[in-house]
Amino acid sequence: MKRFAAITLALIMALICVPVMAEKADREIEGNLAVFTTAEDFAAGTLENVVTDESIGNGAIVLKEGESEGTYTSVVLGTAPFEYMVASWGADTPKGTWIDVSARAYVDMKKGWTEWLSWGKWSDSVKRGSVSGECDLAYMDTDTFTISGKDGETASKIQLKVTLHANADGVSPTVRQLGVTYKNTLEGQYITPVYHGETVELPEKVLLDTPAYSQMVREQSIANSMCSATTICTMLNDRGEDTLPEEIALIDYDSDYDGFGNWSFSVAAAGSYGYDVYIQYADLDIVRQELAHGYSVGINVKYSSSSNGQYPYLENGAAGSTAGHLITITGYETIDGVDYFYSSDSAAGSDAGCLRRYRADQLDAAWSAKVAYIIHDKEENISACNPNRVECELVSAGENEYTLMANGEAVQIGKNFTSAKWKSDGCGIIAYYLEGEDVSEAPAPENVKTGDANHTFRYTVKGNENGNLAIKPKAILGGLKKPATMHIFVMANNGTTYTASLELVPEVTETPTPAPTEAPAESEAPAATDEPAPAEPAATEPEGGLSTGAIVGIIAAVIVVAAIVIIVSKKKK
Repeated sequence: MKRFAAITLALIMALICVPVMAEKADREIEGNLAVFTTAEDFAAGTLENVVTDESIGNGAIVLKEGESEGTYTSVVLGTAPFEYMVASWGADTPKGTWIDVSARAYVDMKKGWTEWLSWGKWSDSVKRGSVSGECDLAYMDTDTFTISGKDGETASKIQLKVTLHANADGVSPTVRQLGVTYKNTLEGQYITPVYHGETVELPEKVLLDTPAYSQMVREQSIANSMCSATTICTMLNDRGEDTLPEEIALIDYDSDYDGFGNWSFSVAAAGSYGYDVYIQYADLDIVRQELAHGYSVGINVKYSSSSNGQYPYLENGAAGSTAGHLITITGYETIDGVDYFYSSDSAAGSDAGCLRRYRADQLDAAWSAKVAYIIHDKEENISACNPNRVECELVSAGENEYTLMANGEAVQIGKNFTSAKWKSDGCGIIAYYLEGEDVSEAPAPENVKTGDANHTFRYTVKGNENGNLAIKPKAILGGLKKPATMHIFVMANNGTTYTASLELVPEVTETPTPAPTEAPAESEAPAATDEPAPAEPAATEPEGGLSTGAIVGIIAAVIVVAAIVIIVSKKKK
């Protein structure tokens, strides 16, 4: 018995001393990016109440018929040791549906997995927000999954999970793409990015006709903080859309972060338009490849435009100084042996001013986190949720009041629509521009695509207590003397934009004809009387001299005598 107990104890001790073997990776990743985008990619994982659908885009996952919630879990990915990772996704979320993307990582030094940490609730039609979760081995900082520790802790395996939530009618969201990128900033452990796709031979110069939009002239309550949304808008319109920066901001807003700078949410907003999208920790070689393929690229930067600023110096920077900013890269060129990149930098004060050329070495130093927004082509056979624009009519509801009518039904625009832009469901931003002969607009940027977003927008229209739009034509037209067309965009934070047009005509004020000046009254004739008119006084002769008649007689006599003398003289001759 004692011998049996000793053998049992020895076996237990042996088992305790054997190190726990880490779970083997199912798929080894080259570089620092993994993307799941085909039905085959998704089928390799674990599907609970979820099915793959090859007919949607490149392949997708949706909930099983009748299920209200389901989960997809990826295979285990083997990676180079990393400290940070960011997830991205392309999904369609019909009204009332949403998804939740999460991940876990295997931390080598701790020989264990982290807990599942979430990027939060995302949808373009419901209130979305990140989750600042944490566990013993890692934490989530808005959009960045970070391995905890101060002793060089890194992870070398990743597993992704996405949970799909149907709406009350049983409609499922669709996940078309899921991606993850990671990096290591420890000395000697840099992970070289690998281009996702076929590389091409780089031309000497690339300069795309990417649009240019200044964020600083947009809705002023968010103008200083919507660089990420403006960058996504710039890239989408470069691909053929015609959206407004505010429309992207409204579906990009993170209610937990209380802002528009969530990298994952920004790229998800682009994905909701049906595009192949992902985030990659990249380098300038990746950017050049994207440009050579015809795709502009969004990158994060922090810089000072003066050489003695607190951030990396970027000559000709559109922002004076910025601790965090997103810009669009539109081309590259080498001039006199110096490499440059062209940019649409939304921090400029005008659309035309956004077009900049930056030195490559300075730009690389300013590219702080090495995050790149990648947007390729729109997938086929999809039902993208965006753009979700509804054409409407404006029907007069009284003086300076109009009802927004969509398909014969009134759209209620409450009094707090613009004041509760993000805080209440269905609120948002109202913007308009004028089109007409007398309308003056800022100069458009040259040699680039232009569209609705390049017009001069104003934001003075509000909703009223009747649920209508308060539109004052006289105030809107200002000093215009000729009619103009008002194009209005009512952008809601649930992903819907209502558009309408209204002809505005200046009030014609008739100039009154001046009253004729009253002429002075003519002298009236004396009134007739029955009394005889008084006799005129008789002429009187001057005292002490000849009368006038006598003088005239003398002169006449002298003339006659002179005439007789002349005649007699002629006869004597």
